[in-house]
Amino acid sequence: MFGNPDEPDHRKQLRESVADFVRREVSTKVLRVALASDGGFSPTRWKTMAELGWTSLLVPEESGGLGLEHGDMAALHHEIGRAALPEPLVVVPLLVMRALVLGENRALEQETLPDLLAGDRIATLAWQGKAGAMGSEAVGPAATGSGDGWSLSGKALFVPLATKAEAMVVAAKAPEGVVLLWVDGRPKVESLITHVDGTPQAVVNFDGVEVAAAKVIAGPEVGARILDDVLDTARLAASAELLGVMEQAFQTTLDYMKQRMQFGKPIASFQALQHRAVNLYIQIELARSALDRGVAALSGSDDFNERAAQISAAKSRCGDAAMLVVKECIQMHGAIGYAEECDLSLYVNRALGLAAWLSNSRAHRARWYSQQDAAKRKCDGP
Repeated sequence: MFGNPDEPDHRKQLRESVADFVRREVSTKVLRVALASDGGFSPTRWKTMAELGWTSLLVPEESGGLGLEHGDMAALHHEIGRAALPEPLVVVPLLVMRALVLGENRALEQETLPDLLAGDRIATLAWQGKAGAMGSEAVGPAATGSGDGWSLSGKALFVPLATKAEAMVVAAKAPEGVVLLWVDGRPKVESLITHVDGTPQAVVNFDGVEVAAAKVIAGPEVGARILDDVLDTARLAASAELLGVMEQAFQTTLDYMKQRMQFGKPIASFQALQHRAVNLYIQIELARSALDRGVAALSGSDDFNERAAQISAAKSRCGDAAMLVVKECIQMHGAIGYAEECDLSLYVNRALGLAAWLSNSRAHRARWYSQQDAAKRKCDGP
């Protein structure tokens, strides 16, 4: 039902590798056990994913990666969403490794990237200072000059993977601007929450943390730009996962409707349900178009406002569509749709988590409108 026959061969092979991995290594039962016990993270699965090259798609070849395109990244995360895999394929490759690649410290990149690429080390990004934050204007931790390095204070909210991370990229606000710093060691987790999809996020305290000059990823001249870039790349990946989630939830529901009998016939034959299913299909295709525009903008536009607008449009559209699809799928499943034992529940919870992460649909619609207003003022002139 879903697919793109015009995709290049290497992208189709990438999708097939994900599907093959899921068939061999992951079942819905395995996912439920993992999510209930440890937030869904499996070191063994993570190591295998790294060996398959999934952590290195956007890392340049000269840095040890595959050097592929944003479209390839979106294809990978689309398939990850279809499988409802909870592994941190957004957090580590896109928030952490991309920050290192875009940064100014080549020696630090060469020191840290090999272990991250191989899946031997886990790191995360800490930046957010308040709920609903969109980017570098709302960084939480503070940095003050300390010799040749920086001294940190304050907290970062909603830090993913904090209990597993052995290092962090920290975005901190200095008087001169935002700096990106590499902090080794386990973070000081102050409190921990578990989202509806089973993934944990934490409040991390940085009071008294010292960072040497050799651990500075990017200075205040470029730190904010790099942070906003990695956040938008991660949002595009989350949008692709949402598309995969809604597609699989929809397909699962269609299969159920063909098997569920009522009044002596499958409920898929009922016209009212057919109309609802067609509407969901339309919403999925609209979300796919928005995602494609976001990929094209991130790949081909040097205009930050244009990229930001298209990525926010994708995140908003995919988030709203995914929520509509999973809610309708629950309705069309009937009472069983609410049960944890039903496979649909994995996709419902995943949609809830991804739609809210990195700002929800309402916040991204507001961002899109603000970018349109800025573009209009630029065109109109003084």
